[in-house]
Amino acid sequence: MRTASRAACFPGRQLKTLPDRLSGVKNLRTLLRKHEEEASPEGELAHEQCLSCGADLEGSRSYERFRVCHSCGFHFHLSADERLATLLDIGSFHEDDRGVTAIDPLSFQGRQSYRSRVIQAQRRTGLTEAALTGTGTIHGRDVVMGVIDFSFLGGSIGVAAGERLARAFEKATSRRVPIVLICSTSGTRMQEGLLALMQAPRIAAAVERHGRAGLPYVAVLTDPTTGSAYTGFVNLADIILAEPNALVGYAALRSLQEATGDDLPAGSHTSEAHLRRGLIDGVVSRPQLRESLAQILDLVSNNFRLTATKGPMESRAAHSHQSAWQQVQISRHRMRPTSVELIARMTASFVEIHGDRSGVDDPAVVAGFGSLAGEAMMFIGQVREHDAGGNGGWITAAGFRKATRAIRLAGKFNLPLVTLVDTAGARPALADEEAGLGHAVAECMATMLAVPSPTIAVITGEGNSEAAVAMAVGDRVLMLDNAVYEVVRPEDAAAILSGDAVEIAERLRLTSHDCLRLGIVDQTVPEPGDGAHTDHGEAAMLLRRSILRTLARIQREKGKRRVERRYARYRQIGSTRSWVRGRLERQLAHLQDRAGGMVDRLRGRTLRRRPDFGDERDIPV
Repeated sequence: MRTASRAACFPGRQLKTLPDRLSGVKNLRTLLRKHEEEASPEGELAHEQCLSCGADLEGSRSYERFRVCHSCGFHFHLSADERLATLLDIGSFHEDDRGVTAIDPLSFQGRQSYRSRVIQAQRRTGLTEAALTGTGTIHGRDVVMGVIDFSFLGGSIGVAAGERLARAFEKATSRRVPIVLICSTSGTRMQEGLLALMQAPRIAAAVERHGRAGLPYVAVLTDPTTGSAYTGFVNLADIILAEPNALVGYAALRSLQEATGDDLPAGSHTSEAHLRRGLIDGVVSRPQLRESLAQILDLVSNNFRLTATKGPMESRAAHSHQSAWQQVQISRHRMRPTSVELIARMTASFVEIHGDRSGVDDPAVVAGFGSLAGEAMMFIGQVREHDAGGNGGWITAAGFRKATRAIRLAGKFNLPLVTLVDTAGARPALADEEAGLGHAVAECMATMLAVPSPTIAVITGEGNSEAAVAMAVGDRVLMLDNAVYEVVRPEDAAAILSGDAVEIAERLRLTSHDCLRLGIVDQTVPEPGDGAHTDHGEAAMLLRRSILRTLARIQREKGKRRVERRYARYRQIGSTRSWVRGRLERQLAHLQDRAGGMVDRLRGRTLRRRPDFGDERDIPV
């Protein structure tokens, strides 16, 4: 990441600069020192030591550039100007709507005049409201930026701040650019009453219109982010990042402690706790935040598309010589590459998303944006840990909901969707049943069938039952040579049918060759040596090549035409008969059944009437 000390990005503001920097821009360290001196009566640095670990901060480059302790990583507060200085390209920021104010809409009277408090906050911070909005660039990409500064009345949202944020989303929509919002807020400004509360739907309406235009919205949560902002526009973001150890949630820490009557457990109500629950997508330290935002915006705003060139067709590799039961065992091999490893080896960059904001993040499903041969795509992988301590390949309701969220994001940003299928099935547990497992599986499948983006599904290991098909209804379905696609696991079928698992595996027609012949998959992907477990690198390379060739052929269609073709594909799977032919076939089947029954009855009568030759030999001649 480029250093934040290269300066802020605010031409036209009352900031100064170093001689070797752009005019009108002040060095971040000098700017920090100014704020600290104003806050310190002695005119000395307010933070000579870290507030967390006590480390000496004098001469610390991390503290100097980002206000982050070099020893423990503690993140100090940054003003709105300083936030933008660490994120935007030099000289690119232009502030909008500085004149939008509403100092005291209710003429609120308290111990101290509300009007006086607003004026004092304006003088102290140099801001006219808690929300600072404008336009700028990150790595040359145009963005609309918004920063909510906690130092201005606790970052509370009132009429003026709500209007500024709504205008920011509208500007991003009209210019068709992403919006990045940095939040540090305590919620609604009480002194403006219900007018302040109504800013939640005011901003949400603008966010929804921005989303319908297929444009990205990234929120970055800093310490603290609570209240109505958290339950409103923050959780409407496509991607939510947070700084380490930030206080994040609806209720303030004091309210939670009063409600429970005791101190909260260590680490709760923080950004890390939210990440574990899948409520946010990542925890990113301040020095890496600029690069992370640039990477996300590059992926979700990617305009590159692969095209197919004329050339020789891909040679057909010899199909696996293993029996069906042997392929079942290979598909479950403990050394077989997982979806996480395949994605890491195939993509140049990958940004993972977590959960569906419902409070659970299932590790059995991984999802995120990745770059494959320069084109951004959405990847969804079913993560099957083959060792005894793994998840066993079972997917929970939360896993299917995470996949559904990822599919919708792919459709919103018009990104190709690639799913990697390898699962033992949906987890048969009471907790998941009560969590809506049935609806989660059905919604995932229906969403994938309806998404307008190009979709490619790959059976990489064992694709079992409904959990597999829910994420495998793509425009094209590929299958690794030794993978299997099952309606039920052979050993489970054997237990139900009182048969032999080896024999039933053959009869279920579950190998890649069988699926290709039945028209369920479109292409098999060769594996190295005796299987993908023998060489993970080559297996990923072969799969990457097949995905790219398939994608180049299918993404030339328009979205509406693609969805119609997908409908026709799954509408026609399985051989059926016309009305006339079907009626004749049914009648013939019934006649054969009756004939067979008559033969069985005649055989039964013959056996019953057969004489007892033993008795006949006892009759005297």
